[in-house]
Order: sequence, then structure tokens, then C-alpha cells
Amino acid sequence: MCLILLSWQQQPEHPLIVAANRDEFYSRPTLPANYWPEHPQILAGRDLEFGGSWLGISRNGRFAAVTNLREVESKGERSRGDLVKNFLLTDTNTAKHLDQLEAAKANYRPFNFIAFDGKTLGYSNNAEPGWQSLPQGSHAIGNFPLSAANEKTRKGKRDLEATLHHRGDHVALLSMLQNKESTGEHKEPLYRGLSSRFVSLAGAEYGTRSSSILYRHRDGNWDFWEQLYNTSAADPAFLDPQSLNHFNVRANQP
Repeated sequence: MCLILLSWQQQPEHPLIVAANRDEFYSRPTLPANYWPEHPQILAGRDLEFGGSWLGISRNGRFAAVTNLREVESKGERSRGDLVKNFLLTDTNTAKHLDQLEAAKANYRPFNFIAFDGKTLGYSNNAEPGWQSLPQGSHAIGNFPLSAANEKTRKGKRDLEATLHHRGDHVALLSMLQNKESTGEHKEPLYRGLSSRFVSLAGAEYGTRSSSILYRHRDGNWDFWEQLYNTSAADPAFLDPQSLNHFNVRANQP
């Protein structure tokens, strides 16, 4: 169960801060965050199964991220990772892009989608009509519509706010994302494991594969950290210090 935590317009020096975990099957082929050779304006991880991404930024100041929706039926076959890729490749503003997406929502697999054009932070899903411009504050997006908050997203938002208040650097945010405490009262081990912020299920083939921290600076520059995790069946939560990658992206860099 992926989780995206957002601090929006709460810090003058960092108008947008993102802390996110990507949960996925260990066998799904993936490239870590980097600039895409055929689209060098994109800095994002890459899903090698369908060619899209779950989270990324562009040199012209855009940010996009996606999660799947659980317990939502959809006949759409298009990969939700295309939503991230397509937004990062365009220069259409958030409002126009999400307006245009409305007519095509049903073509995609169930999704939550976040889009930021440098000014507007927008949210859309294909379980509900319309989209919304997110107000100033903290937001948590999991694998249910934003309107259907649960204990995992509520606790994530509280912990994001506390972390930013007490320290707030990328090290503290990464530590916060690595919390394995389950939320709610789940008797079934699978659902108890999925309720934790960092998913690590003994003997399972699925779990948290990476954590991402992004700071959008007031001048439009970005800092982007990605922490990768070992996905071996023996120890899927193993943390290798050498697998923490950092990118500093200058605004409008050619």
C-alpha cells in the first residue's frame, strides 16, 4: 500500500515537501530515479513493465505522483504510470491538464494522481468525478480516495507534521517513512502488515521498495532523495546506506 505525504505552502522556504513510500512486488522490473535518456527533462523512477513512473519531477518545475486504488473496479487497461510521465512531459497547467483527463479517466487502471505545475497542486482519481486543487496544509494519499481517510493516512499526516516541526530534514523524514508499526486492529497478518507505513511481510513477495523525499525550494529548485531497499526474500527491509541517491535540480535547467 503506497503512501504519499505532502506539506503544501506551510514553509516559506519550502512551499512543497513530499515524503513517499512505493510498495510493489519485488519481481516487478524497475529502474531507480534518474534522468531519462530519451526525455532528459524528466527525473523519475521507471517501471520497466509499462514504461511509466510512480513519482518524478521535471526540469521545468513540475511534480507528479500516483498510487493505485484498492477495492475499486475499473475496466481501464492503460497504466497509471503514464499519468506521471505524460504530465511531466507537457507544459499544460495543472487545471487544464486535469480537466482534459476527466474524459479519459475510465481508460486507466484505478488511480490516485497528484500533479503540480509550480503553482497549483491538484488531485484526481478515477473513482470519483472531478478533481480538486489541494488547499494549504498537510495531505496524505494512500490506496483509497483522498475523501476516504483511514488510520494509516491520518497517522502519516500527523507524523509528517511532527517531523517537520521538530527537525524536518530528509534524514528525519526517511526515518519517519521507515516506521513498521501497524495501524488499526487487523487480525489477518496480511492486512496488519499492509497497514504499516513501511511494508515488510515475512516470506512475502511484496513490500516497500523505495522511499522518496522531495523539497521544492522557494526559488524553484528541487532536492530529491531516493532510498532504495533490498528486495531479497531473506531480508526485504535491508537498508544499504550506499543506496541513498540525491539529486539537486536547478529551475529551468536546459
